Amino acid sequence: MSQATVQPAVVTDSAPINAIVAMAHVRSVERSAEFYRLLGFEVGNYVPREASPMHWAWLYQPKAPNWKIGANLMLTRSAGSLNPDAQDAIGHEPSANGCVLFYLYAQDLVALRNQLIACGSAPGEITYPEYLPKGEFRVEDPDGYCLMIAQSFEDSP
Repeated sequence: MSQATVQPAVVTDSAPINAIVAMAHVRSVERSAEFYRLLGFEVGNYVPREASPMHWAWLYQPKAPNWKIGANLMLTRSAGSLNPDAQDAIGHEPSANGCVLFYLYAQDLVALRNQLIACGSAPGEITYPEYLPKGEFRVEDPDGYCLMIAQSFEDSP
């Protein structure tokens, strides 16, 4: 794109983008949706509706104060093979395919970790880095995506 074609953003009183939603490529949309239910997500929309398996699903948090701009995630069935190692951004250089690291913020980090353990998941220990004194832990979804689940202070962005 050349300098001449770049137009300045229109100045308004609100942000030009009001949400961003990740779309993760997964082996099975149904299996991944079941995992994300452990984190409070529900399927809001999916295709195809006539037959299974699902090819795409939109997940949302029905208990969020405003589910339209709360935590949302899209899942799409991958036509190719997935490489879980390419998703691991902790302690490794990003692969040629790039990597994705999802940060999720919990109301009660300890309770959520205990719930995941009770449901058979294997989250890591809670650590307390300087930038997150209320803690964070790591867990992988069924396709090997690394989820860092953290708890921030109430007044932090």
